[in-house]
Amino acid sequence: MSTFSKEFTILGQKVVIQDQAEADLAGVALKVVNERISAIQSAKPLLGPNQVAVLALLELAGNLVRDRKSIDTYREELDRKCTILMAEVSNFREAGARRGNP
Repeated sequence: MSTFSKEFTILGQKVVIQDQAEADLAGVALKVVNERISAIQSAKPLLGPNQVAVLALLELAGNLVRDRKSIDTYREELDRKCTILMAEVSNFREAGARRGNP
């Protein structure tokens, strides 16, 4: 049995992940984080690493909050439409039952 290990670098720091599924997810997440950090470093070269990391974190958190709000709004609309549809299906069934159609 071989042990899995994958190494990532973020802000010059090495991170080792030993679970394949977590490493796959971390690879995607770290790619996004490194892209944001690089973009911020290019745009604001006088900032220190901690400042860059905080700005990247705030941007990513803001995106997460915005996306979560969009998902919540979508779910609420979907629930509302499903409720309307189920009421119409019930009304249709009841009308069919009154006419003798099951």
